Amino acid sequence: MEVGGYRIVSLLGEGGMGRVHLARSASGRPVAVKTVHRHLAADPEFRERFRREAAAARAVTGPYTAAVLDADPDAEHPWLAVEFCAGPGLPEAVAAHGPLGATELAALGAALAEALAAVHAAGLVHRDVKPSNVVISRDGPKVIDFGIAKSAADESLTADGEAIGSPGFIAPEQLARDAARAGPAADVFALGAVLAVAATRRGPYGSGGAPGVLYRTLHEEPDLVGVPGPVWEDFLGRCLARNPADRPTVAQVLSWCAERASDEPWWEQEPVAGLIRRHENEVAELLGKAAEEDARRRPGDGVPAAARGDEPRLPAPPCDRKPRAPAPADDDRSRLPHPADDTRPRPPHPADAPPPASRDALLVPRPDAPVPARRTSRRLLLAWGGAALAAVGTTTAAVLLGGEDSDGGTPGTRRRHEPTPPAGEVVWSRDIGEVEYGGALLRHGRDLYVLDDKGVVRLDAETNTVRWTYPEEDLRSIQARGDLVYVLRDSLFEPELIALRVVGGREAWTSGVLSRNPHRPPRPLDPPASELEGGQGVFTVSDDVVCLLTYAPYGTRWERRTTSAPPWRAYGFDSRTGNELWFREGHVAEVTGVDAAGGRIAVAASSRDSGVPGTDRPAQDAPLVVLKASDGAVEREIAHGARRPQAHPGAEGVGYFASQDRIEAVDLATRRTLWARPAGAVTDIAPRATGGLVLASSSDGIEALDAGTGRKRWSRPGFRAIGDGAPLVSDGLALASGPEPGGSGEAAWGVYALDVRTGDAAWAVPVEPATDMTLATAHDGLVHICAGRTLHTVRGPEGTRT
Repeated sequence: MEVGGYRIVSLLGEGGMGRVHLARSASGRPVAVKTVHRHLAADPEFRERFRREAAAARAVTGPYTAAVLDADPDAEHPWLAVEFCAGPGLPEAVAAHGPLGATELAALGAALAEALAAVHAAGLVHRDVKPSNVVISRDGPKVIDFGIAKSAADESLTADGEAIGSPGFIAPEQLARDAARAGPAADVFALGAVLAVAATRRGPYGSGGAPGVLYRTLHEEPDLVGVPGPVWEDFLGRCLARNPADRPTVAQVLSWCAERASDEPWWEQEPVAGLIRRHENEVAELLGKAAEEDARRRPGDGVPAAARGDEPRLPAPPCDRKPRAPAPADDDRSRLPHPADDTRPRPPHPADAPPPASRDALLVPRPDAPVPARRTSRRLLLAWGGAALAAVGTTTAAVLLGGEDSDGGTPGTRRRHEPTPPAGEVVWSRDIGEVEYGGALLRHGRDLYVLDDKGVVRLDAETNTVRWTYPEEDLRSIQARGDLVYVLRDSLFEPELIALRVVGGREAWTSGVLSRNPHRPPRPLDPPASELEGGQGVFTVSDDVVCLLTYAPYGTRWERRTTSAPPWRAYGFDSRTGNELWFREGHVAEVTGVDAAGGRIAVAASSRDSGVPGTDRPAQDAPLVVLKASDGAVEREIAHGARRPQAHPGAEGVGYFASQDRIEAVDLATRRTLWARPAGAVTDIAPRATGGLVLASSSDGIEALDAGTGRKRWSRPGFRAIGDGAPLVSDGLALASGPEPGGSGEAAWGVYALDVRTGDAAWAVPVEPATDMTLATAHDGLVHICAGRTLHTVRGPEGTRT
């Protein structure tokens, strides 16, 4: 399949304006091809905007930007071809390297400033500079994604007051009611925010929902605690000035940073250099696989196309005639697979991903496969000058091809030899849009509830039939009990608990205005700030009571200084009727955990921070407050109990906990430690055992520990838990992401169902994009995974279903 003469190799990602594909030219040069969504292509105004932006973007040249190579705005489906590169995104690189020091931060700042200077010289303003739009390459950082860049001199196609950007990085002048059109100073503001993240690993305007971040951007000072010294604090403070006139120019930023930059760029050193090599290897493998497929489709008994002379030969890279030594283990990367079958009904599109192979072909090697075509080597890839994946118009593609945790294991780890597992199947898939500010999947009986940025959707879990939708923004969590579904809504003022009816999705009741709760003491006419509710909330369902807790964040000293210091508060409601039952006020603190069991509600809260910016405060020294669910009375306070809110008098059984240094099994009712062992590489552990085993996730893979002794029973290197935390367990199977069967065992490829007892694969199914599986739930033989913008439902083959 071709677009404008470029052979499409694989779908990399999808954004609001279009899809991005890995492709290669007739000579074999790798490129990134962006195709515009159909509905946008049908809009004459958008097509005109695309034409002008494509022409302007082709004028952007510089060592730290990706060159636009070709475009056709008049095609039936407009497309854009961009210089292809391979490298990790800035978030992944900083996660591997750690927060940047002064000279390292200056090197990053100088490179980004030079990139923005090239953008501005072409008459463009980027308007969406953020960490995910920066990739780190062999040649240094690259600023990508000009998909929403607008010509600074052309105001005819952009509506007045339009604000484009990302919360935490968008400049204040773009948010004001009488917002002026963004100029180069808006990019300087975003650049300052990106540097702050690289230095502290947190945003200068906090985290959480978009309304709160945007409010702090407009009204509060940036949190720069932890940047490398007062000089950097002053410099970044000027970049983040609310008034655009108070910010330095791009040229001044470049000069200031260049004077302080390290002579040895940090991206040329380990571990970041290793990440770049892995990305390069994976890209080379993808192109090699495409060459093999092309050879199979052409006549000539499998003779490679290049050998037949019907395609221009790729220029051979310079080499010394010596025999090539075997690649080291950490350079041996598995190829990335073809995308899985997409079962969503949609009309054919010439720029869609290449025709998918059957699932059997993906899982079982063909014994009659022809002689493979010559593979594209990493050295050949570098000969084209590729340094960072520059995918226009999507933030997803910036960190694909080996994004965060996509390597599937530690360098050198190889998977044990095993038979190819049976192929599972994709039951259905649907586009759910962006899930930028959190999201959730919940199974309840035959229903699947999907919570995303736009609201809640109730689906039939097996057929994908929509039962109802509840369109409401800023929903953060969801639980179901009986014939009601409970969701929590964030706002700038106070959280709101909403109960929806399972049948029809109508509101059954809401928590209302909390200050008017009849069980809360009357407020004075002019209440102090501490009388206001905390802007964040959490809720839990215990028997017939729903408890809503409100609090303010105290994760850092800056958050403590800028909040009104309200105490945490708990409100009890009848779970069916919403009648107010009780009110309880705690101390000035942030709620760090909550658990409901045995008629009790255990509240963990802490107002202390660690003193180290960007790190969690040690909640283990704070008490655990145990409330009676029936009336909210304090039953007891457990000293130093806040780090384990699941362990309290109402709980039963054994719980498992992982800290930085050890793993513990704890009797939840008595809080007695039953056994402990060093944590090793384990980062997350399942809270309860399954079949006498407890599943743990580590940097090396997934492992199972004996629930009674803590001894390791089996391990699967290269596998990963889906989303955050320990592996998902359902019907005696552990669901995880893993490598392609028959590959080298180090690249995420799809979903595996592992037998909890042995760790053997019961079945596997490819999922697209495999490197971006964030949410998952499973029940009654169906597994639901949110991968990028797509929700997939998969299951095992007939013989493996329970």
